[in-house]
Formats: sequence, structure tokens, C-alpha cells
Amino acid sequence: MIGIEFYFEMSKPDLEATICGNTYSYQQEPALLNEQSNTSLSNLRNKILIMFVVLTIVVAIVMTMFIKNITTPLQKMSDAAKLINNGDLSQVIDVETRDEIGQLAAALNELTSNLQECSTFTSSTATRAIEQLKQIQSNLNHNSDLYIQIDDLKSIIESLIEFTSSFTILGTDINK
Repeated sequence: MIGIEFYFEMSKPDLEATICGNTYSYQQEPALLNEQSNTSLSNLRNKILIMFVVLTIVVAIVMTMFIKNITTPLQKMSDAAKLINNGDLSQVIDVETRDEIGQLAAALNELTSNLQECSTFTSSTATRAIEQLKQIQSNLNHNSDLYIQIDDLKSIIESLIEFTSSFTILGTDINK
């Protein structure tokens, strides 16, 4: 709105006449020319200053809102990722948008869900393996069931190996 007002102020026909008017008519009264020119230029300068201040305030407010909309969700995700890294797999990040930040939040939620599944599966498989080993220990005197229990234990361990091999693991060289 200030820009429109500035445009109309600059388009006034009397502005040019006031500033650059007929010098012949003002030759008899030069003080009148200076006074009218200074007044017009002062008004124009004040309007430019007001426009600059208002635009600066508006840009500052918009930038603050824009930065806050980016940093707040990123901070929430950072805090949740730290808790997940410390072993708290119960963290769920609210996905509020479908932009890149929302996609990152959804990926972190999926990652946490996968880690929970992995943890649950590994725990239950290990528990079953321990139960099978206890039965094997108690049946050492009875060799007839020993082979069946060993086969069951092998299938449980093979399913655990198959499950863990489905993940892509970061390859690192321990010697470096």
C-alpha cells in the first residue's frame, strides 16, 4: 500500500512543477521556489523513510515466522532422535506437513518402528532359543528327542540370521 501511495505521489503533475517549475516566474522570488521545493522534497523523503521502515518490519516478521516454522520441527526431531539413540524406542514424532521436514519425521517414525520390531523379534527368538537349550540340557540322558530339539533350534537361529541379513548395515573396517 505504501508503494502504491509512493507511486501516486511521484505521478502528481504538480510535483514536477513544484520542483522543476518555470524558473522564470520564480526569478523575482527565489525564496518561494526554495520553500516549495524543500517542502515537496521533504514530504517525499518522509514517505520513502516510512515505506522503508514498514517494509523492514514486515520482512523481519515474515522471516521470523519462516525460520520458526523450520527450526521448531527440526528441534523436536533432533530431541526425539537423541532419545531413540539412547534406547527409548517409544518416541513418535507428529507428522504435520508433507514437505521435506514431514518426510523426515515420517522416516524417523518408520525407523523407530523397524527398530522396535527388530528388538521384539530378537528378544522373542532369543527367549525361545534359551528355552530350547534348557530342554536339551534336561534331555541329554534321553537322546531320542535330542535331534528334533537341535533341528528346532537350528531353524530358530536360521530365521534370526535371515531376519538380520535383510537389513543393510554400514560397512566399516575395524582396523582403520
